[in-house]
Amino acid sequence: MGRSREQKKREQARRHGSAGATPERGASPAARARAAAESACAEVQRTASGLLHREDRVSQIVPLADAARDVALRVLQGSPDAGRHECRAGCAFCCHTAVTVAPPEAMTILRYLRTHCTADELVEVRRSVELNAEAASRMSSTEYTAASIRCGLLTDDGNCRVHPVRPLACAGFLSTSRAACEAEFHRVPGRTGVPIDRYAMLACLGASYGLKGACRETGLDGEFYELHHALCRLWDQPDAPKAWAAGQRLFAGCPRADTW
Repeated sequence: MGRSREQKKREQARRHGSAGATPERGASPAARARAAAESACAEVQRTASGLLHREDRVSQIVPLADAARDVALRVLQGSPDAGRHECRAGCAFCCHTAVTVAPPEAMTILRYLRTHCTADELVEVRRSVELNAEAASRMSSTEYTAASIRCGLLTDDGNCRVHPVRPLACAGFLSTSRAACEAEFHRVPGRTGVPIDRYAMLACLGASYGLKGACRETGLDGEFYELHHALCRLWDQPDAPKAWAAGQRLFAGCPRADTW
């Protein structure tokens, strides 16, 4: 099965290590982007490990996801393209692709939905999430992306219901041209591709691998799973956070980034 662009970028970020190296003065844009990934990875792993070594791991799940996102968002502000991003609320051209999340991200997203949505909204979101999970079961990540399936967490007006706790994969996907995003979404002939901020993307991918590394070193599941499947797996399991913190593999059978 084909791998998503997200997975390829994650592998690239991982290959460049997690030592938190700082690029030399005058370093190339590619070197600066790699250093951003390494820096985010190292800081998140260090911070997350500290949280996971506390006695009550369950209470650290949301702070864990929040810390990883905060680091990533801070690091990506060092991008040469910072201030040029044309991503805005309601612009959802990129919200029709394959996305994977680590378990702490998925649990934080579901908690946010339950806190901020009405009962009717939750019914609607769950229906959309289940439909997308079903579609992902029939497709590879490449096929899923090519099908331009609308994210189950979007509102009717194109806003993300969980933007404050959005997946790291989404937080790092920033474009400097809304027009290019629109052309790509509509498959306009002659389009030249979307100018993605590579620095921002690698910063968030590095943070993802820092989170994964911290989970692994404490015996927890830190793999990346398809977003909708992960939410479906958690929805009817109120004890899921406790089970995950105890080392159980709650997401067995969900499409994983390295195999989907």
